[in-house]
Amino acid sequence: MTLPRLTVITPSLNQARYLERTLRSVLNQNYPDLEYIVMDGGSADGSVEILRRYDDRLAYWVSEPDQGQSWAINRAIERSTGEVIAYINSDDYYLPGAFDAALPSFQDPTVRWVAGGCEIREADGALKAVVFPIPATGSRPGLVRSSWYVPQASSFWRRDVFDEYGLLREDLDFVFDTEFGLRLALSGVQPVMVERPIAVRYLHPEAKSAERARFDREYRKVARQLRRRLTRLERIQDLAFRMGYSALRAQYLARKRLGLLHLRKRWFGSRFVRR
Repeated sequence: MTLPRLTVITPSLNQARYLERTLRSVLNQNYPDLEYIVMDGGSADGSVEILRRYDDRLAYWVSEPDQGQSWAINRAIERSTGEVIAYINSDDYYLPGAFDAALPSFQDPTVRWVAGGCEIREADGALKAVVFPIPATGSRPGLVRSSWYVPQASSFWRRDVFDEYGLLREDLDFVFDTEFGLRLALSGVQPVMVERPIAVRYLHPEAKSAERARFDREYRKVARQLRRRLTRLERIQDLAFRMGYSALRAQYLARKRLGLLHLRKRWFGSRFVRR
């Protein structure tokens, strides 16, 4: 069995405390055709010294000021040569056997995205939860309402997905991975599931994910933008659901083609009170 060439990308900034664990989690997979790229944003905490120790095992690394996390990942994608691409943040890490579990699925040429489970661990290493991808079932408006989830750390994409649907949005700081996944899902691209945890998302006080208010604010912005991609009937269904109607009632209103203007009058006039 010939496995695809894999590019793994790690963006990092002042994460020396965790960086070596991440590097080793990638390199110790012993994947036969690995291209590992590390994009450091100009760290001043000892990260460069760590990267120099692994210089002969990295396809490329750089440490210089950049324009943010998604910008760094995109530049790495542009220079990469792998048929399959993944990225792992420098405070997260892969579990042993992760690549062996995920990469064989790409033997099927129709598979474009593979995702497995992800362990969520606290700063002391305690296991908080194990999360698995929630497959998209039902309507496209349901996707935008966040009834769908795929862990970024345990995701692998065929590179032609980026060619067709574009790179990560560089104007986003917190939800660029969520937006990218929703962009794919709304276009009908869904992940093949790996039925085991293959990565760890590590929670610590300095992690960006700790800034929940900013994350939620940015997600609401993205949701508004993605709703513009829905058809008129889908927007009716979405608005009716957000007004408090049940999912079945929202579908009924959409089928009856109840106008957006009519629903909006109820939305703004009643402040979520149904009439």
